[in-house]
This record gives sequence, C-alpha cells and structure tokens, in this order.
Amino acid sequence: MSVAAVSGRAGVGRGMKPETCLRLWLLCGERLVSVRRGAQAKSSPASMPVSFTIEDEIKGAKGVEGTLTAKYKEPYSGVTFDKIKLKGNSVSYEASKVIEGVKFKVKGDPADVNATSGSAELKSPFYALTAAGDKKKVSASMTAAPIRFGVIGCDATYTLSGGAISYNAGATYALGALFGGVVYSSKKIFSFACLWSPHPKLAVAATLDSDKKEPTVGFKYGLAPTVTLGAKTTKDTLSLVYINKLGKDATLVVGATSKYAEINAKPVLGCSLTIG
Repeated sequence: MSVAAVSGRAGVGRGMKPETCLRLWLLCGERLVSVRRGAQAKSSPASMPVSFTIEDEIKGAKGVEGTLTAKYKEPYSGVTFDKIKLKGNSVSYEASKVIEGVKFKVKGDPADVNATSGSAELKSPFYALTAAGDKKKVSASMTAAPIRFGVIGCDATYTLSGGAISYNAGATYALGALFGGVVYSSKKIFSFACLWSPHPKLAVAATLDSDKKEPTVGFKYGLAPTVTLGAKTTKDTLSLVYINKLGKDATLVVGATSKYAEINAKPVLGCSLTIG
C-alpha cells in the first residue's frame, strides 16, 4: 500500500483533500515513466450502447501495434463490461455489477480460466472496504476518515501457495496547503510523503523510504491554462515532463529522463498524443 492508496479511498471533508494532493504528487512522479509514443481515437455514437477506443502504438522497427478497447452495458442483467480489450490475438475483459451497495468486479481472459480474478468493494463517504482474490492470492483492505482532513488505512495479502501474510498500515493528514503521510509495511520499512501547494498552479512534493538515504523530490507548475510543466529528481536521475491540452479532446505529453552521471549524453525521450 502506498501513501496514495491510504489517502485515495475516503473523503476527508472540506479544504485540501489528501487524494487531491497525491494526484499532484503522482503527476510529478509516475507520469514521467509512463510516457509512450502513440495516438488514440475515441468514439461513442449516441445511438449505440457501446463506446470504444482505437490506439496505435509506434514500436520502432517492429512497426505499429493496434489495440481496440470497448465498453458495453448489458441492459437486461445490469452487468457493465467496463473494458473489453482486443490487442493482437489476445482478448481480455473487465465486468462489474452493484448488488445491495457492494460493487463486484471480475477480470479475465476467455481463453485462460486461470487468469480470472474478482473483487468486492463497499464504499461510503467515510470508509471503504475491499476484498479481492485470484489464482495466486487473496487480499483485503480498509480505509476510513475518523477525523476531518485525516485518513487511516490498512491492507493484508496472503499467498495461496503459503508463506507469511504481508501487510501495510498508514495514515495521511492535510491542513491548508500542507499534506503529510506515512505508511509502515511488513518489510519493516516506513515510507514518508509530504506535499506543499502554496498556489493553485504550483505543487512541490517529496518522498522518502526509511531504508534509503536520499529522497525523491518533484514539482508541478501550471505555466498556462493548457500547459503544465513537471520535474522529478533523485540523487542519480532527473526527469522532466511537458503536458499541453490541445483543445477540448487532445493532450500532448513529452518527457525526458537523464542520469546526472551522463547529463551530457542523449536523454531518454518519450511522447504521446491522446485524442478523445
């Protein structure tokens, strides 16, 4: 469980919510490593109960790989196929249905029964309970907001092949422009996170694990209404990202990563254009 997992499952009242802070933090961090070259097109005709996305990913000398993703709600049973994905020769699906306030989900591959997994989730404005399982493991988690601006949470996982139960427990708290969080894991490691957002356009975040000596620091800045700049740095690596919303339905993301020891060398570059 990350600090984001603790803060993202329950509302904590007015003011700066921990989940809002963590979205900014993750934008400064994980978004940089998920950039890839490609293009998307989305369609959802009003006369059809199906929406779909077609994505082409450029893979250099290997050419272009296409992916078709569709969403469909079965009108009689109430089951929603949140994702039906066709990529190459493989097919996968994600389906869900709410029964008595509990949302049940199933993921799988029609050609591989062993790939099936399921979960059940019960949510309210003040708490969330989740249970999940697949062929390899079962897990459960809980988050709650017992105080204003604060969230506590825990999770546990048991591997069906045997072994010890792994667990995490943590808490987050937000007050004004400041946010802080801590998680303790069964690996006996504390993970700390803090974020400061003195202005709606600016957010600065830092994370640190107790088994590491150096923190990770990132920031996000809204350069213009449609342009956002972000950066993340560790002791060894610097990453930069540029995000531009091109109109209502298009977003351009350009990223670059370089090691300080090789700062004069060509950085690793990534670019994506999403339409729809």
